[in-house]
Formats: sequence, C-alpha cells, structure tokens
Amino acid sequence: MILLQRHLLRATAGPFAFGFFVITFVLIIDNLYRYVDLFVTKGVSFVVATEVLLLSLGYTFALSVPMAVLIGVLMGVGQLATDHEITAMKASGVGLYAILRPLLFGAALVAAGLTAYNHYVFPESNHRLANLLYDIKHKRPMMEIREQMFTDLNDLTTIFVKEKNETTNEIRDVVILERSGPGDVSPTMTTAARGLIVPLPDSNAMRIELFDGEIHDLPDDRDLSQYTVTRFRRHDLHLRDAERDLEDTGRTNRGDREMNFTALLGAAAEARLDRRETLAGQRELAAGAAARQWQLLDAPGRGGLAAAPSGGPAETRGRRLEMLRATRQEVQRVRRASEFQQSVLRSKQARENAFLVEFHKKLAIPAACVVFVVIGLPMAVTASRSGRGVSLTLALAFYLVYYLFLVGGEQLADRGRLDPAVAMWAADAVLAAIGIPLLVRAAHEGSWFQRTRSP
Repeated sequence: MILLQRHLLRATAGPFAFGFFVITFVLIIDNLYRYVDLFVTKGVSFVVATEVLLLSLGYTFALSVPMAVLIGVLMGVGQLATDHEITAMKASGVGLYAILRPLLFGAALVAAGLTAYNHYVFPESNHRLANLLYDIKHKRPMMEIREQMFTDLNDLTTIFVKEKNETTNEIRDVVILERSGPGDVSPTMTTAARGLIVPLPDSNAMRIELFDGEIHDLPDDRDLSQYTVTRFRRHDLHLRDAERDLEDTGRTNRGDREMNFTALLGAAAEARLDRRETLAGQRELAAGAAARQWQLLDAPGRGGLAAAPSGGPAETRGRRLEMLRATRQEVQRVRRASEFQQSVLRSKQARENAFLVEFHKKLAIPAACVVFVVIGLPMAVTASRSGRGVSLTLALAFYLVYYLFLVGGEQLADRGRLDPAVAMWAADAVLAAIGIPLLVRAAHEGSWFQRTRSP
C-alpha cells in the first residue's frame, strides 16, 4: 500500500511542477512588461532590476500553487486512468477513497508550506518590494508623472497634469503646488494651460516650461489682503537634484500585505479599539446634546423661560427667540459632528476589515489546495470516459469561479458589506460543496459527464 501511495504522489509531482511554472509565467507577464519599461526609463542597475522582478513573484506564488495542485491531480491521475492503472487498483480492492488519502496528505503538506510562506516569507518580500519601488520612484520623480494623478517631485513640490504625451513630454492643464516648508498650509499654486518637461541630465536638474497660466500666492495666510495673482505667457520652473542616486530611505511602516498573521491580528485589534473609542465619543456627544435639550423642555425650564423679572412681553419673546436660535445652532453642530464621526467610524471599520481580509485570505488560499484535490480527483478519474478536454475545461472554470469569489469577496469585505471571514472562506466552502458530491458519485462508479441509461 505504501508503494502505491508513493506511486500516486510521484505521478502528480511532475504535473504539479509543470503547472506551477506555467501559471507563474502567465501571471507574471504583465509585471514583466511594466517593470522592464520602468527600469529602462529609471536607469536602474541590473542587480536591482532583478531583485524587483524576483520580489514581485511573491503574490504570484500564492495564487499559482493551488492551481498547480489542481493541474497536478488532473494530469497525473488522469494519465493513470488513461493507462487503466486506476481500473487495476479498483480491481485489486483499492477504492477511490484510498486513492484520495495520499493525495490529500500531499495537498495538506503543500498547504502547510504555503501557510508558512504567507507568514514568514511573503510579508517580508512584499515589504522589501514596497521599499525598493518607493526608493526607485524618488530616484527620478519626473518619470513618475502620470495623467490625472498628483506626483511629488520633491519634498516641497507637487504636480498634477490632466494629459501627458509620453513621447514628447508635453503636458496640459497643469497645477503645481510649491511649499516653503513641511508645515506650509498655503503653498504657491501655479496653473498653466500647457507645458513641457525638459530633463537636464548634465546639470542633474529638470526644467518645466509653462505657458498661458497664473501664479496664486498668499505670503501670510493670516492676512488675506496680501493674496496676489500673477498672469504669464511663459514661466520656467527649475528643479534641482531631479535625478538622485538610488538610496535606501529606511521606510518602516507596513501595509496589510506586508504583515504576518500576528501583526495582522494586532493591527485589527488596534483598529477595533479605535473604532469603539470613536463610537463611545459619538454616544457621549449625542447624550450631552439630549440632556441639554431636555433641560429646555422640562417644566421648570419652561417656567424660567416664560418668566421675565425685569422686562415685559417683548423681552420675554426676545429671550424665547434667542433660546430657540441657540437650540437650533446646537442641534446643527451636533448633527455635523455626528456625521463626521460616522465617516470616521466607516474609515476605521474599513481599516479593520482590510487587516482581517488579508489574515483570512492568507489561510483560505492554502486551504484551497485540499479543496482542489477533492474536485480534481473525480474529474481526473472520469476523464478517460468523458474526454480530458471536458475535465480540463471544468478545472479552468472552477479556478475562475474561485478567483472571482476571492476578488469579489475581498471588495465586499473591504467596503463593510460582508464579514471578512465569510468573504474569504466562501470560495473554499462553495467548491467543497461541489467537489464532495462529485467525489461520492465517482466513488460509486458514476459519472457526472455521462448520461445514465436506463436498463
């Protein structure tokens, strides 16, 4: 029996490796094009370019491994079925469930390895990749200017362009913000109908030629009378140190994809605590407003409002109107504060959901290796009777359904419309619900791909 189990694992190991490399290559094609273009324009060394390419494979590995398991089972067991080895096993008393056990064991080992990879390797490689791309972006920021996006040319200058010609470096509908320092709240704003980016590599600088625009300046934000507008037909903006050497900026903050399981749970707990504190503050604000309103509505309060010790009916009426006006302003202030806190609550809930989504996704994707074995085995066994093309087509369909469930669930969970655990594990649950009946049917010598004839 041990020899048989080893034979099954060896039969699926080769197709698994083949599927892993093919799927990885297919998924990395888009990254290859984007990064090659980036490296050509940035002038990054070959060593750094290779490091970025290798680090970018991290997320691809997480997706290609489950698909490789499915391909390995389909091709490996399918070949055994074609060679009638599965039939010989059944004739010897080895049922489909006995064939399933070593495959589940192998898939469990792969899932355990992928889980460890998601905890130890993937977050660190993602963090290194994010830092490297950040450093490359700040090496030559002019090459990162994109349409419909704000781009920091340096620590004090930000540019926005509506249109950009990548060939001629011509730009249109330009807005440039120049700050005098990190804490400047009223930067100088320059607008122009069109412009031209002129790199000056010999002087390590860059010139932006602007045409038909205005310069809006407020030297002192406390004195609006100093606000000036200067119109120009041409204005040249010179930026020094536009091309800097690639340096490690030492970025330490991490996003959700740069955290391991422990960090994700800690970040989610911290976000949950912040959300609860904000909710408690909102309730306290509403309770205070309600208490103040009740003081105006109870009998003693109304009596004091109606009484006018030193005044006639006109003064009493004036006091009532002033009190009503103050009450209305207080209600409006509380309403605006409540709406603002509601938006803060939604943002903190979305932040907590993002951490929990990443946590469950790093567990649900490895678990898909086991689910794909349950689905792939019955399809591989029946492929000899129903055609391998049908089996492979259904395998691709199952993987497409799984990927759509994964992406759609992540979007819904990030928006707070679905619980993160449900969103990430729904794909595994649905495919398992489909695969188990298929497995039971195949174990009882039935086929879902052939119509059963009545005797």
